[in-house]
Amino acid sequence: MHNNKIPELIITIENRIEEALHSLEMREDIEQALTVYRSAGSELIALELSPEDPNYPEQQRVLAYCLLRQGNILRQLGEAEAAMAVSEREIAAARASQDEIMLARSLMSNGTNRIVTGEVDLGFSLLDEARVLFEHGESYDHRQGLGWYWILQADLANAGLIESETSEVVNCADRALEILKPIENWPGVARAYAARAKANENMGNKTEAEKDYQEQEYYQSRIVPE
Repeated sequence: MHNNKIPELIITIENRIEEALHSLEMREDIEQALTVYRSAGSELIALELSPEDPNYPEQQRVLAYCLLRQGNILRQLGEAEAAMAVSEREIAAARASQDEIMLARSLMSNGTNRIVTGEVDLGFSLLDEARVLFEHGESYDHRQGLGWYWILQADLANAGLIESETSEVVNCADRALEILKPIENWPGVARAYAARAKANENMGNKTEAEKDYQEQEYYQSRIVPE
């Protein structure tokens, strides 16, 4: 393929991944979405770009994103080993892309995998590395990533995968809300309220939990379908 056609092809593949995310994965047709993601990944690898190629970082960025989406579905399907293998390839591609946001997202994904499979210390090390990268900038993507980092901390604690005081779970959710509300990331805001509601329930704060569930429902309604 002529080199000047490659950037256009990479964009086309990324658009196909995004379309599958919104039309299939988010509508819970996860197996069909996985088929699309695997096909997209194969097409990206088939480009056989060398690290010296000017298109290589962008190819690796989109490949990392494609693998992130695959790993997310494999976890949902209970295929932990396959998800971990994909996650390792994802992190390698993210590092090769030299894209700070993509690397931070991959570190967070891989760290979550590690914690779920019992490698808690390594998982936290990867999550901390992701947090530092998200804190490195003030762009929408940096703020969104940092907000979701705090949501993840709350979710892991609520699920009993990490030890944490229930009051600390509320603090994590509050941090997420402080970051995500100003940038109007309503999916994250709804998720943070859900995490806080569960923590309040666990502490016996039924009135506060009910308020949080109402807030979750409200912000869920503000999410505009793609």
